[in-house]
Amino acid sequence: KQWYQRRVRGRTKEQEHTAVVMRGLLYFMVGGTDETHDLVLPYSWPCDTKWGGPAVLDSPALGSAAYAHALVHRSEGKFVGQVGTIGWDNARFWFSETPQDHPIFSKAFGTTEKFEQSYELSTDDKLHCKKVKQNDTWNWRTMIDLFSSCDKLSGLTEFCNDLHNKEIMLLFQHCNAIVNKPS
Repeated sequence: KQWYQRRVRGRTKEQEHTAVVMRGLLYFMVGGTDETHDLVLPYSWPCDTKWGGPAVLDSPALGSAAYAHALVHRSEGKFVGQVGTIGWDNARFWFSETPQDHPIFSKAFGTTEKFEQSYELSTDDKLHCKKVKQNDTWNWRTMIDLFSSCDKLSGLTEFCNDLHNKEIMLLFQHCNAIVNKPS
């Protein structure tokens, strides 16, 4: 704890808060879904909770925390999470709380196109992917639909898992750039 406090001294509020989101993403990358949830919750929800503790209001890391929060619930999929909500539905809420101009949306769009070209997908799978890229913008709503289709369309499972992991890495890299920018 003392090492961490010395490490963040002299950083901006944005850097400090984003470092916590980054720590949550590290947990997420190694399977710590609950830890991730509890770390990003105070920065993305305006109320104190028994899971994340006191809310951090007006956090400059709100957008990235909400994005990470959405990814956590999207990974729950069809299963019911802590508050009795199905993962897909909870992810829809959190993506709606993520600023629609978040820089990861455009990167995720480009990644979807690259991934689609490198996988052997069926015609039906390609149609699902096309819906994600409607109007040449990232569409998180249809992305959740695509992920929920993975249960039914086995050809998409590897594609969706790899895309999900890439999206986590993109958000991690975005956070890292903020945390390590000169003050």
